[in-house]
Amino acid sequence: MTIRLRLFALAGIFAILLASCGPQTALVSTAIPTPAATPISRAPEIRFALIGKVTDVNVWALFDAKGYSYNNYAVRNEYWPRLYRLSIPGRQFEPMAASGMPSPVQREGNFFTATVPLRPDLTWTDGSPFTAEDVAFTVNTALSFQLGFDWRDFYNPDYLDRAEIVDAQTVKFFFKKQPNVGVWQYGALQGPIVQKAYWSEKVTDPAALLPPNDLASQIERLKVKVDDLQQKVNALNLSIASAPMTSAEAQRAQAALTRQQSDLNEANNDIAKAQSNFDNAMNAAHESLYALDDTDEPTLGNWIPAGQDNGAWINKVNPAFPFGEPKFDRAVYHVYQNQGEGFDAFQSNKVDEYLSPAGIQPVDVTLFNNKNLMRSSNHNAEFLVFNQSDPQLADGILRKAFGCSLNGIFSENLIVATNPLNSFIQSKESFWYTVDGILPCGGLNDLARLLKSVEILKTAGYSWDSEPTSNNPGKGIKSPGGEYLPPITLLSRERDPRSPTDAYGTPGIVEKQMNYLGINVNWQTTDAQNVNYAVFSSHQYDMAILGWRLGEYPSYLCDWFGGGNPFGYNGDLLKSQCEALNSTSDLGQARKQAYEIQSILAQDLPFIPLYSGVTYDAYRNINYPFDSVPGGLSGIYGAPSLAVPASQ
Repeated sequence: MTIRLRLFALAGIFAILLASCGPQTALVSTAIPTPAATPISRAPEIRFALIGKVTDVNVWALFDAKGYSYNNYAVRNEYWPRLYRLSIPGRQFEPMAASGMPSPVQREGNFFTATVPLRPDLTWTDGSPFTAEDVAFTVNTALSFQLGFDWRDFYNPDYLDRAEIVDAQTVKFFFKKQPNVGVWQYGALQGPIVQKAYWSEKVTDPAALLPPNDLASQIERLKVKVDDLQQKVNALNLSIASAPMTSAEAQRAQAALTRQQSDLNEANNDIAKAQSNFDNAMNAAHESLYALDDTDEPTLGNWIPAGQDNGAWINKVNPAFPFGEPKFDRAVYHVYQNQGEGFDAFQSNKVDEYLSPAGIQPVDVTLFNNKNLMRSSNHNAEFLVFNQSDPQLADGILRKAFGCSLNGIFSENLIVATNPLNSFIQSKESFWYTVDGILPCGGLNDLARLLKSVEILKTAGYSWDSEPTSNNPGKGIKSPGGEYLPPITLLSRERDPRSPTDAYGTPGIVEKQMNYLGINVNWQTTDAQNVNYAVFSSHQYDMAILGWRLGEYPSYLCDWFGGGNPFGYNGDLLKSQCEALNSTSDLGQARKQAYEIQSILAQDLPFIPLYSGVTYDAYRNINYPFDSVPGGLSGIYGAPSLAVPASQ
């Protein structure tokens, strides 16, 4: 199951800031009852509660913005095969419709190519074999229609040129430029695949509406022309403004400028008209594609659509069990208008599991007393960031002391709506996690961390008027040069009393820890927009608490330092490792680079991981072969193929 949830998505990590919203949660007991139950081999159905509505859309609309919704994905995401998937709960990259791992990517003429072997035993629900024709058709159709949203994330036209058939069980991918693991293993190799025999004739009419090929080429030529004319206009403007001229020279220069500006205006009009024609044609083709009837479409997944029954959407199990054998004959999705109705249905045993995009928030956990609850880390994480253009905060020793002091502090403060982080990777079970990326002072208690932080500073030459001890905070900290450290401002979003991290005062905890070390930290709150502006635009800040949504593939380890480098971090070694990570398509090599990057970050601490959020999922009458999963059960749509019946 490898659908990229827009609500949990990998794309645009650096831009998706969570500083504007803290977890809307309240404290609950950490003793989550999970009654032991003896599993039975099979049951007639597993029942889910969905809030909102499910719409009837075809596969082309479903994975584009036109038809996306959480509920649509929950019902339909397992209808189509993918070449590879991420295992649950370990999130290991593994074959699904492929028969083994892909070949290495290699240079071939003007392209980079790789092949994928396919399983010969798979058949669509109409009995026809799954072949390379299906893969190539899907990829090339998504590219020719320039489909967006998840289609674009999987089959990225900036990299992917086409797919070709080598033989019935081998497909070949052609890339315009060297793909990395994010584009290859975590992109094209996890995209949905449809049956060519069913769709090829159907897409003929929408394809006839696509813009002519020469229109895109014309737009590119016009862009080059506009750039050239703009440079000439700029040069003439500069010449007129700066160079002394006679009256005649000025008149000639002004006339030349008028001609060039007229040509530029004409070229801009031409490109606007061509782009409008292109967009109109593409939109018409999309609408025609999204409207295609998908009645009796052959599928190839663990579940087969079986229509509706009294408003509930039904999936029946695929008797071929192509990707593992579910323990239920049917998956039934009951749709409710609001959260209250869904909760009531769960409490009255009308459904076995409640699904929502973010799971159950801790504030609502008490509504599910004495029921099975799974507690999982979500993909939201918060960090303490530093403006290292300030020479004081550019000192890695000072940041290391901060990191030591804060490592584990949120666990001791019992913020049960969070999971403390001691690494830049959220889960130690992750394929990408390494112990070399653990923050300093891991495993020490509060007092030991304090003493270690003092030792780190003293060894580097810092001193105090009154050194911090286990009983008294430090006062008057001085730099190795003997100057008193000036006050530091800690910027955070305005507090939300509904959020336990705010109620307990996440910034307040940071402020308290640093003040105990004798460092004068002043906590200031403002709205999230102002926090973001200070960090990413004006750079007028000392420290700030920010949040990001972290993806499955840890490209965010490098994305953090793009976009103008708002943290002022100058790490040449990190830059070279990031260049290596972003240019390799070898999964093992990418893992090695990610390990190196984490090690560098843990040593330099350009910013400090604090905690990740958590989500809860309630279920009854069923069990799962794992205790938690990144993103929670709702993040994998309840995983009906992995649930097992519990004895009553």
